[in-house]
Amino acid sequence: MCKKTNMFKREIGEIYRLKVPFEEVYTSVFLIKRKGGNVLVDCATSKWDVDTYVLPALKAEGVSASEIKYLVLTHSHCDHAGGRDWIVELNPRIEIINEEGKSFQDSYTVSLTGHTLDSVGVLDLNTNTLIAGDGLQGYGIGKYGCTIEGIDEYECTVKGLKNNKRIENLLLSHAFSPWGKDRIFGRKSVLKCLDDCLNYVKEKK
Repeated sequence: MCKKTNMFKREIGEIYRLKVPFEEVYTSVFLIKRKGGNVLVDCATSKWDVDTYVLPALKAEGVSASEIKYLVLTHSHCDHAGGRDWIVELNPRIEIINEEGKSFQDSYTVSLTGHTLDSVGVLDLNTNTLIAGDGLQGYGIGKYGCTIEGIDEYECTVKGLKNNKRIENLLLSHAFSPWGKDRIFGRKSVLKCLDDCLNYVKEKK
Protein backbone atom coordinates (compact mmCIF):
# COMPACT_ATOMS: atom_id res chain seq x y z
CA MET A 1 0.00 0.00 0.00
CA CYS A 2 1.18 3.51 -0.77
CA LYS A 3 2.44 5.64 2.06
CA LYS A 4 1.54 9.24 2.71
CA THR A 5 5.14 10.19 2.05
CA ASN A 6 5.09 8.90 -1.54
CA MET A 7 6.58 11.34 -3.99
CA PHE A 8 6.81 11.61 -7.76
CA LYS A 9 9.28 9.15 -9.24
CA ARG A 10 10.81 9.57 -12.66
CA GLU A 11 9.55 7.10 -15.26
CA ILE A 12 11.28 8.29 -18.43
CA GLY A 13 12.45 11.61 -19.80
CA GLU A 14 10.52 14.39 -18.07
CA ILE A 15 7.61 12.14 -17.03
CA TYR A 16 7.10 11.42 -13.32
CA ARG A 17 4.55 9.21 -11.55
CA LEU A 18 2.88 9.59 -8.16
CA LYS A 19 1.02 6.57 -6.77
CA VAL A 20 -2.01 7.63 -4.75
CA PRO A 21 -3.82 5.01 -2.62
CA PHE A 22 -7.21 3.96 -3.98
CA GLU A 23 -9.09 1.26 -2.07
CA GLU A 24 -6.78 -1.80 -2.07
CA VAL A 25 -4.80 -0.66 -5.12
CA TYR A 26 -3.53 2.74 -6.26
CA THR A 27 -4.19 5.24 -8.97
CA SER A 28 -1.48 7.21 -10.75
CA VAL A 29 -0.99 10.93 -11.22
CA PHE A 30 1.62 11.91 -13.79
CA LEU A 31 3.68 15.07 -13.96
CA ILE A 32 5.34 16.10 -17.22
CA LYS A 33 7.89 18.80 -16.53
CA ARG A 34 8.14 21.45 -19.21
CA LYS A 35 9.89 24.83 -19.22
CA GLY A 36 6.94 26.28 -21.10
CA GLY A 37 4.47 25.04 -18.48
CA ASN A 38 4.06 21.80 -16.55
CA VAL A 39 1.44 19.17 -17.35
CA LEU A 40 -0.51 17.12 -14.80
CA VAL A 41 -2.18 13.96 -16.10
CA ASP A 42 -5.09 12.98 -13.83
CA CYS A 43 -5.60 14.27 -10.31
CA ALA A 44 -6.67 11.40 -8.02
CA THR A 45 -10.01 10.94 -6.30
CA SER A 46 -10.75 13.92 -4.08
CA LYS A 47 -9.72 17.25 -2.60
CA TRP A 48 -8.24 15.28 0.31
CA ASP A 49 -6.03 13.30 -2.11
CA VAL A 50 -4.86 16.51 -3.75
CA ASP A 51 -3.99 18.10 -0.40
CA THR A 52 -2.52 14.97 1.15
CA TYR A 53 -0.59 13.46 -1.76
CA VAL A 54 -0.48 15.58 -4.91
CA LEU A 55 0.45 19.02 -3.56
CA PRO A 56 3.24 17.77 -1.22
CA ALA A 57 4.67 15.66 -4.04
CA LEU A 58 4.58 18.64 -6.41
CA LYS A 59 6.27 20.82 -3.77
CA ALA A 60 9.04 18.26 -3.43
CA GLU A 61 9.63 18.64 -7.18
CA GLY A 62 9.74 22.43 -6.84
CA VAL A 63 6.38 22.85 -8.58
CA SER A 64 3.36 24.71 -7.20
CA ALA A 65 -0.25 24.31 -8.29
CA SER A 66 -0.02 27.69 -10.02
CA GLU A 67 2.83 26.35 -12.18
CA ILE A 68 0.67 23.62 -13.71
CA LYS A 69 -0.36 24.92 -17.11
CA TYR A 70 -2.40 21.92 -18.29
CA LEU A 71 -4.48 19.27 -16.53
CA VAL A 72 -5.22 16.29 -18.77
CA LEU A 73 -8.04 14.01 -17.64
CA THR A 74 -7.68 10.56 -19.19
CA HIS A 75 -11.34 9.83 -18.44
CA SER A 76 -14.12 10.83 -16.07
CA HIS A 77 -13.87 8.06 -13.44
CA CYS A 78 -13.48 9.46 -9.95
CA ASP A 79 -10.07 7.97 -9.18
CA HIS A 80 -8.67 9.91 -12.13
CA ALA A 81 -10.74 13.10 -12.22
CA GLY A 82 -12.11 13.50 -8.68
CA GLY A 83 -9.59 16.18 -7.68
CA ARG A 84 -10.36 18.36 -10.70
CA ASP A 85 -12.53 21.01 -9.04
CA TRP A 86 -10.04 21.62 -6.25
CA ILE A 87 -7.12 21.85 -8.69
CA VAL A 88 -9.09 24.44 -10.68
CA GLU A 89 -9.89 26.37 -7.51
CA LEU A 90 -6.20 26.42 -6.63
CA ASN A 91 -5.24 27.46 -10.16
CA PRO A 92 -8.13 29.07 -12.07
CA ARG A 93 -5.89 29.67 -15.10
CA ILE A 94 -5.16 25.97 -15.63
CA GLU A 95 -6.29 24.58 -18.99
CA ILE A 96 -8.32 21.36 -18.79
CA ILE A 97 -7.78 18.89 -21.63
CA ASN A 98 -10.10 15.89 -21.88
CA GLU A 99 -10.49 15.24 -25.58
CA GLU A 100 -8.40 13.77 -28.38
CA GLY A 101 -6.37 15.73 -30.88
CA LYS A 102 -5.04 18.42 -28.54
CA SER A 103 -1.38 19.38 -28.97
CA PHE A 104 0.57 20.90 -26.09
CA GLN A 105 4.14 20.98 -24.73
CA ASP A 106 5.68 18.41 -27.12
CA SER A 107 2.73 16.09 -26.50
CA TYR A 108 -0.72 15.39 -27.87
CA THR A 109 -3.82 13.50 -26.83
CA VAL A 110 -4.97 10.37 -28.62
CA SER A 111 -8.30 8.59 -28.42
CA LEU A 112 -8.36 5.46 -26.24
CA THR A 113 -12.08 4.87 -26.48
CA GLY A 114 -13.27 1.61 -24.98
CA HIS A 115 -12.73 1.47 -21.21
CA THR A 116 -14.95 4.55 -21.28
CA LEU A 117 -16.22 6.39 -24.32
CA ASP A 118 -14.29 9.50 -23.24
CA SER A 119 -10.89 7.85 -22.63
CA VAL A 120 -7.80 9.59 -23.99
CA GLY A 121 -4.07 9.14 -23.58
CA VAL A 122 -1.10 11.49 -23.75
CA LEU A 123 1.69 10.73 -26.22
CA ASP A 124 4.96 12.35 -25.18
CA LEU A 125 6.87 13.06 -28.38
CA ASN A 126 10.22 13.42 -26.63
CA THR A 127 10.25 9.80 -25.45
CA ASN A 128 7.56 8.20 -27.68
CA THR A 129 5.74 7.23 -24.48
CA LEU A 130 1.97 6.88 -24.26
CA ILE A 131 0.41 7.63 -20.87
CA ALA A 132 -2.63 5.41 -21.29
CA GLY A 133 -4.56 5.89 -18.04
CA ASP A 134 -7.01 2.98 -17.95
CA GLY A 135 -7.24 2.90 -21.73
CA LEU A 136 -5.33 -0.41 -21.97
CA GLN A 137 -6.47 -2.91 -19.37
CA GLY A 138 -5.21 -6.33 -20.39
CA TYR A 139 -7.14 -8.71 -18.15
CA GLY A 140 -7.91 -6.04 -15.56
CA ILE A 141 -6.92 -5.77 -11.93
CA GLY A 142 -8.16 -7.38 -8.72
CA LYS A 143 -11.86 -7.21 -7.92
CA TYR A 144 -12.37 -4.66 -10.69
CA GLY A 145 -11.52 -7.09 -13.48
CA CYS A 146 -11.39 -5.57 -16.95
CA THR A 147 -14.09 -2.93 -17.34
CA ILE A 148 -14.90 -2.03 -20.93
CA GLU A 149 -17.80 0.26 -21.78
CA GLY A 150 -17.52 -0.27 -25.52
CA ILE A 151 -15.96 -3.57 -26.62
CA ASP A 152 -15.96 -2.79 -30.35
CA GLU A 153 -14.50 0.66 -29.69
CA TYR A 154 -11.83 -0.84 -27.43
CA GLU A 155 -10.83 -3.36 -30.09
CA CYS A 156 -10.60 -0.59 -32.68
CA THR A 157 -8.48 1.51 -30.31
CA VAL A 158 -6.00 -1.29 -29.65
CA LYS A 159 -5.65 -2.12 -33.34
CA GLY A 160 -5.04 1.54 -34.09
CA LEU A 161 -2.31 1.72 -31.48
CA LYS A 162 -0.60 -1.31 -33.02
CA ASN A 163 -0.34 0.66 -36.26
CA ASN A 164 1.12 3.71 -34.52
CA LYS A 165 4.81 2.90 -34.84
CA ARG A 166 5.76 5.96 -32.82
CA ILE A 167 4.61 4.37 -29.55
CA GLU A 168 7.63 2.72 -27.97
CA ASN A 169 6.62 2.78 -24.29
CA LEU A 170 3.41 2.61 -22.25
CA LEU A 171 2.62 3.99 -18.81
CA LEU A 172 -0.55 2.58 -17.24
CA SER A 173 -2.41 3.97 -14.24
CA HIS A 174 -2.59 0.61 -12.46
CA ALA A 175 -0.62 -2.66 -12.52
CA PHE A 176 -2.97 -4.60 -14.77
CA SER A 177 -2.89 -8.36 -15.39
CA PRO A 178 -1.38 -10.37 -16.98
CA TRP A 179 1.68 -8.10 -16.80
CA GLY A 180 1.53 -7.24 -13.10
CA LYS A 181 3.17 -3.92 -13.81
CA ASP A 182 2.22 -0.40 -14.82
CA ARG A 183 5.03 0.33 -17.28
CA ILE A 184 5.83 -1.37 -20.58
CA PHE A 185 9.11 -0.33 -22.23
CA GLY A 186 10.26 -1.22 -25.74
CA ARG A 187 8.29 -1.57 -28.98
CA LYS A 188 8.31 -5.39 -28.87
CA SER A 189 6.87 -5.39 -25.34
CA VAL A 190 4.29 -2.78 -26.34
CA LEU A 191 3.05 -4.97 -29.18
CA LYS A 192 2.83 -7.96 -26.84
CA CYS A 193 0.78 -5.85 -24.42
CA LEU A 194 -1.58 -4.78 -27.19
CA ASP A 195 -1.98 -8.39 -28.36
CA ASP A 196 -2.88 -9.40 -24.80
CA CYS A 197 -5.58 -6.72 -24.78
CA LEU A 198 -6.99 -7.98 -28.08
CA ASN A 199 -6.94 -11.59 -26.91
CA TYR A 200 -8.97 -10.65 -23.85
CA VAL A 201 -11.54 -8.87 -26.01
CA LYS A 202 -11.92 -12.01 -28.12
CA GLU A 203 -12.54 -14.05 -24.97
CA LYS A 204 -15.01 -11.48 -23.68
CA LYS A 205 -16.97 -11.59 -26.92
